[in-house]
Amino acid sequence: MSNHPATRPRGRPRGRTSADGVIADRETLLSAAEKLVRDNGPSVSLEAVARGAGVTKPTLYREVGDRDALVQAIAERLAVRMAESITNLIAEASTAREGLCQLVAGYLDLAAQERNLYLFVTAGGTSEDRLQQSLLLADGAAEQFAEPIAAYRRAHGADPGVANVWSYGLLGALHFVTLWWLREQSAPVDRVVDQISELLWSGMKLE
Repeated sequence: MSNHPATRPRGRPRGRTSADGVIADRETLLSAAEKLVRDNGPSVSLEAVARGAGVTKPTLYREVGDRDALVQAIAERLAVRMAESITNLIAEASTAREGLCQLVAGYLDLAAQERNLYLFVTAGGTSEDRLQQSLLLADGAAEQFAEPIAAYRRAHGADPGVANVWSYGLLGALHFVTLWWLREQSAPVDRVVDQISELLWSGMKLE
């Protein structure tokens, strides 16, 4: 038997909670941070996140990073959940137009369910790089949307090379409509889904 001590796995060392010494890994801390944001709103501080997770602030910094790193990590998690949810909805559609309506409805629905998280990842950081921050959620979701767009166009003999631009364009339209809808909270979601889907599908043609 070797006398050498066991080697810690590579990566950041895991921390212990300030309360009971339980190991607090990155995913556990991110889940706790999401709960704090959901419960307290997008302006929640790092101090509040650390306190709510039962860890010291240095542990939170070591495992996750500063506020901008936390925003990015939660944006990545939210983008994955959004893409998975919307992909499942699109799979149930019988036509391409119905699939688009399902995509729009799924995006709005998840943004409404995760209102505080959505606002946190789109405006909760402190970085001066606002371009990067504003694209955090879009970068994660656009890749997921581009693949089915390219596949659909390829299957119908159309150029799939537009998929990346189209996916960002689609997300850009959805993002600002969603922010408006979350602010107004008066327009029926079904009407918003129908109207934005019509724009995305047919453009501004009147015939």
